[in-house]
Amino acid sequence: MSKKTLIINGSPRPGGNTAALLAELKKHLNGDVTEISAFRADISPCIDCRGCFETARCVVRDDMDLIYGDDFDNFVLATPVYFKTLPGPVLSLMSRFQPQHAAFYVLKKPLEIKLKKGGLILTAGGTASGAASEKAAAHHIFVMFKMLNAHGHTDHAVKSLITDTLPAGDDQKALADTRSLAFWLNGDEKPEISFSWKA
Repeated sequence: MSKKTLIINGSPRPGGNTAALLAELKKHLNGDVTEISAFRADISPCIDCRGCFETARCVVRDDMDLIYGDDFDNFVLATPVYFKTLPGPVLSLMSRFQPQHAAFYVLKKPLEIKLKKGGLILTAGGTASGAASEKAAAHHIFVMFKMLNAHGHTDHAVKSLITDTLPAGDDQKALADTRSLAFWLNGDEKPEISFSWKA
């Protein structure tokens, strides 16, 4: 059966480091691929109306409905790190996972979210600070994968963290890791489960 992969692209640069690794991923990825640009999609931030506190559904209708539809087997977050966290539009998109939060913590009825394989593509500049930037962004990365019930990204992560001196498109290890990620997403093995809404 053909796999469906959702990619959230957290970079504003069509020809940048994240784009280079995504191009390599998509060359080797089978099945249907849907890519959403956090910078260009019609996705507003959460407006804190608290409608989801009653229904566990967001009242705002925009491109986030594609993500809410939950019709994917794989999820990939591909993003640079800005100021040791994820770019603003990615965090804005993440705020729209409030229905999952409301279902679990307010209504005490966790949503049934499809189990997915998760992959991470992370880029960062600097010659010494890339690893520190990754560590600082780890919390938001974890939350993103938890909201989508996607697992395995810690073991299937592509990292190019010195892009000031080695562009991601020239980073042979990152390119090889990207191909490995694609092959894993294409496979039939079950995703590793490292967290649960019931944990």
